[in-house]
Amino acid sequence: MLFSSPFFLFLFLPLALLVVSAGRGRWQDFSLLAFSALFYFWGEPRFFFVALGSAVADYFIANIIYASHGTRKARHFLTLGIILNIGLLFGYKYLDFFITALNIPLAGLGVAPLGLWRVALPIGLSFIVFEKITYLVDIHRGRGAPAPSLGRYLLYVLLFPKLLAGPIIKYHDIADQLTSRRQSLDDFFIGGRRFLLGLIKKVLIADTLAEIADAVFGMPLHLLGFNQAWIGVLCFTFQIYFDFSAYSDMAIGLARMFGFRLLENFNMPYIAANFTEFWRRWHISLSTWIREYLYFPLGGNRGSTARTYFNLCLCFLLSGLWHGASYTFILWGAYHGVFMVCDKLFWLNVSKRLPRLVNVMLTFVFVMLGWIIFRAKTLPQMNDMIEAMLSPGRDGITLYMTSNVWLALGVAAMLSFLPCCGWYEALLNGWRSWRSARLVENWLLGALSLFALGKAVTVTFNPFLYFRF
Repeated sequence: MLFSSPFFLFLFLPLALLVVSAGRGRWQDFSLLAFSALFYFWGEPRFFFVALGSAVADYFIANIIYASHGTRKARHFLTLGIILNIGLLFGYKYLDFFITALNIPLAGLGVAPLGLWRVALPIGLSFIVFEKITYLVDIHRGRGAPAPSLGRYLLYVLLFPKLLAGPIIKYHDIADQLTSRRQSLDDFFIGGRRFLLGLIKKVLIADTLAEIADAVFGMPLHLLGFNQAWIGVLCFTFQIYFDFSAYSDMAIGLARMFGFRLLENFNMPYIAANFTEFWRRWHISLSTWIREYLYFPLGGNRGSTARTYFNLCLCFLLSGLWHGASYTFILWGAYHGVFMVCDKLFWLNVSKRLPRLVNVMLTFVFVMLGWIIFRAKTLPQMNDMIEAMLSPGRDGITLYMTSNVWLALGVAAMLSFLPCCGWYEALLNGWRSWRSARLVENWLLGALSLFALGKAVTVTFNPFLYFRF
């Protein structure tokens, strides 16, 4: 069920708000859990009961870990819980990938190939599994007590605003809100504005840029020219940011409407001056998860320099694999890992001598080149795109760019880079001090929201990019 679909906008969400707001205490928890379960069941009926059973198992395993804290039994049950969750992720997301890779050497030995499972990847599986592992590890670390009831834990796992594509939320960050929260009109209006902002970014910017990005990445090599390749990659670079940050905006806004306050997931990533800063700004909940639950347990930077660089590369390699069972995702993770190591080796010191704008542009270009690896379905397609981008003067098929696409591209660039300008803060403060600024903002938000709603009702199915992860 898409946040931008007419069914969600005009039936599910109003009904959920009405029913949940009408009650207090346990009724709110029960009704919100029921709507969250329905939300996921609607999109993944075949996987729903598997996810539910896995969450129930986590709840009882966590209670055992908490009751036997500091003992070998606690470590054994933590290991069991992690294995069950990783096994779930491996079976649905990676098993066919590894079977395919294994069949290559088996064929060389004359052994019959192993059969593939060919099971569809459930929406949001990676995000669900990461949150469930976080819960178990934090209980083992003593960072908080387990959920007071199974229903409360299921609400944490299935809370529908963040269920399909994050942000990845730690239980102890939201535990108090699960047990005691208040819905207010202020929360409703603040959350509603944030939700509409995300809807505008998704429908009017990301989906518009997707038309060109999909067309370019779908072209055969002989039809792809130098200009088309660069425009296509630029469109995808802004598409993935505005698509994913739009989901985060809508998730945070929806949660606020129900009385929850989720942590931010993006902070203007394209104004980063290096890759280290980029990963502090991009998909913050994932980078935080990798740092706390993978990088630090591996030793972080507490060992030798070589071990620190190894830990970094391994974490980003696994981050790439987390995004999908494909060699392109693994290569994309390795690409970012290499740049993170380069930051620590020399670039952070070298970049101090350069103007920030130069650093931002250099980082953006290399991040954009990394998105080629991420977007390509195969390594040959990645090579084709890079070859076209490195061939100035090369002609290709005419790319029809409508005024809507140019407008979306210009707005995306402006919104992404304006905060990098020195005069931006002064301009923003001057705008906020204007007496009618709020009124103009509300009228503009309302007009764009109506336009986005109209487009959402009439256009074809456009899922969020991160649903496939």
